[in-house]
Amino acid sequence: LTQQLDQLLKLPYEILEHQSGTRPTIKDRRPVLGAQTEHENLFLFNGLGTKGVSLSPFFSKHLAEHIFDGKDLIEEVDISRFD
Repeated sequence: LTQQLDQLLKLPYEILEHQSGTRPTIKDRRPVLGAQTEHENLFLFNGLGTKGVSLSPFFSKHLAEHIFDGKDLIEEVDISRFD
């Protein structure tokens, strides 16, 4: 990054602080939907990743149908796959 900045910026600068982090992921890179095991009224809707904008309408409807209509979750996104 500093090499690229040096090419763009011809002024002296000083790096005062550096922070980094890791992006949490799931091995199978699939969304996680379903009821939390200890609290039946607590549902998880996570793991949409970089495709979240395009996936969220489908999976939000899918989770709502699971909660309100009792439909089964797609096996690949059901949180129970980790049990």
